[in-house]
Amino acid sequence: MKGYALPLLVILLVGAIAGCMGGGETTAKPTASIVPNGTEKMETTGSPRPAVTTTRKEPDPGELLEGVRSIRRFTYNSNTSLVMTVTVEGNESSETDNVTLRIIERGYVDYDSWSAWINTTTISLPDGTGTETSRIIVNNVTYLRTAVGWVRIDDPAASEMVWRYSIVSLARRYLAEKPDSIEEGKILRLIYRIPDYELEPLAEAYFSASAQTSVYVSGGRLELHFRGNRLVGGRLGFDVSSVTEVSDPILGEMRITQEGSWDETFEITSVNRRIEVRPPT
Repeated sequence: MKGYALPLLVILLVGAIAGCMGGGETTAKPTASIVPNGTEKMETTGSPRPAVTTTRKEPDPGELLEGVRSIRRFTYNSNTSLVMTVTVEGNESSETDNVTLRIIERGYVDYDSWSAWINTTTISLPDGTGTETSRIIVNNVTYLRTAVGWVRIDDPAASEMVWRYSIVSLARRYLAEKPDSIEEGKILRLIYRIPDYELEPLAEAYFSASAQTSVYVSGGRLELHFRGNRLVGGRLGFDVSSVTEVSDPILGEMRITQEGSWDETFEITSVNRRIEVRPPT
């Protein structure tokens, strides 16, 4: 979505400046006897308690992947925290500020019809100012709501971020690989390191305001969350930096540097419930 997308984040960033098993059975009551050194020795009578052996069952990626592949459509909520240090240099001056953005999404994705709708609220903290945007995708054609109304975008690249970086798409891809670590509990967490180049298109969609922007990504990490064999959500995080060179007849020469981190959590709220998606009127 790099040419359509979401330079809104860059604008907001710059604008901010200017979550015990017990048991066992006692078979006899202990008795005590005196040993020569004056201390007591505990003795038990009856049969010894048998040793308990537990075997941990490793998660089966094949079973998990089969469950994920059965998801043809789903609804979700996501919550992203974007913490950045922004520096603006120009006109023989430099100003630096810390900016935090919270991006809240509620959406529906349908792989069978290549359709989706996504409502996004972006809030700048701590002042609480924000904006709301909407995207509707029908047959891989994107409609973006702007201040002047809906804009139709026929280029499939505009919807690529949805198909590539949804939590279900990420699970389909990375379950074919061995996780770097596993955390077990009520929720099974499979954790993967993500190569920088895999996340660069996502970062560019949000941070590349112009052809004069360079975006860099590092430290990519993906968590896939399962309850039983059912995908229930996940988490995606990475560090990001960007440099934008601006040459404007009014503002003059400017250099905007952003450095920070992206931390997004996903929650799947329903699976395979069909919702009709229509183009906006």
